[in-house]
Amino acid sequence: MPKAFTEQEKETIRAQMREKGKALFERHGLKKTSVDELTEAVGISKGAFYLFYESKEELFLEILEQFEQEIQTAILEFTIHPKADGRKNVGTMLKRFLLTWDDYPLLKHFSKTEFDYLVRKIPAERIMKHAQSDEEFTDQLIRKIKKEGIPVKVSPRVIGNLIKSLFFISLHREDLGEPAYEETMSLLIDLSARHIVGE
Repeated sequence: MPKAFTEQEKETIRAQMREKGKALFERHGLKKTSVDELTEAVGISKGAFYLFYESKEELFLEILEQFEQEIQTAILEFTIHPKADGRKNVGTMLKRFLLTWDDYPLLKHFSKTEFDYLVRKIPAERIMKHAQSDEEFTDQLIRKIKKEGIPVKVSPRVIGNLIKSLFFISLHREDLGEPAYEETMSLLIDLSARHIVGE
């Protein structure tokens, strides 16, 4: 049996798992990174790994959600430009959410294949919890937009679906090719922003 860890040790190991896991996932991708590589990088046994995570996919999702939280916080703290119209401000916020992913190597190379693999491996209740978190962010985003005096002409459900649709397009960036992907995303984000504010 793996040894018992103190609370401080658990916290330290979790932080190391996220740090080392991020580097390995960036280098090899989710599917090609093994639990053995993760445990070797941190210096724990394979049995100890499963005290912290049920699978490498759960660790990957935790790292992914950490990135997502950073991006969401940056968006919600975004200062609306008073001289810009509503469409431009909403479009800038959406671009910060959907195109800022490119600043993170792990996210930039997160493909449709890896997304499908992750969803297959993660328990349904964990996926639902993540979806609820996405809905909460959409609600927070709408409240911010309204607070800034920008009219919102569509329902939260439509806004949430627009964001999800744009995210799914981002998973096909390799199919589109880099220049076409950026041009297409910018255009679709602008159209979405226009629809949200009713222009």
